[in-house]
Amino acid sequence: MLNSALRSRAEYAELGADGLAARTTPERDAATVKAVEELLQGRESVLDLCCGYGRIALPLRRAGKVVRALDISPNLIEAGRARAAEEELQVDWAIGSMTDLPYKWDAFDAVICLWTAFHELFAEDEQVSTICEISRVLKPGGLAIIEGPVWGPATAAEIANGMRQGPEHRIVTTEHFGTSSVHFIHDEASYGRLCAKAGIEDYKVYKRDWGGRRRLILEIHQPGNA
Repeated sequence: MLNSALRSRAEYAELGADGLAARTTPERDAATVKAVEELLQGRESVLDLCCGYGRIALPLRRAGKVVRALDISPNLIEAGRARAAEEELQVDWAIGSMTDLPYKWDAFDAVICLWTAFHELFAEDEQVSTICEISRVLKPGGLAIIEGPVWGPATAAEIANGMRQGPEHRIVTTEHFGTSSVHFIHDEASYGRLCAKAGIEDYKVYKRDWGGRRRLILEIHQPGNA
């Protein structure tokens, strides 16, 4: 199996910004932005990790946040940069991997990793590395939000037709507006295991309505004063 970074870069190079945008709707995006703004209230500097073409980074910048945006895919970063330039919005765009962030310690009030992006990491060492990196770049009192699909036990049919694979059948193939994607599904137990290995003690996992659908949220709280 390809390295996660290479696999994601190849997938999004083919999909492009328009193909990725076709997996969502303006209504879903607006609801997601509202949820993010509520969670990040009072926090100024934000890293949008795996930002894509800027569907969340740009609205956050319009709302007055100081935004940095990172993605593994050069074509998506270029699309985001072009959209920001059209509106004369100042966003710091960068190409890179979530497992090795090109930022200093204690750089952000908040980190967001949305739209199943974290769940494109299948190997536990990559997952732990990313959690460690997110924690590293958070300021004391900082908050990280990771959002993804809700876990459920695999059915016999899903296993038989290859829709659920891997240990505990957590690697899932799904369809989105005529395109397919593969991702890893977490739950409270798997997130707890990752946080323990990353030395994260202050976190919570919960389900909530998010962008018009039920999603699983991992919040990481960095010790210290905000």
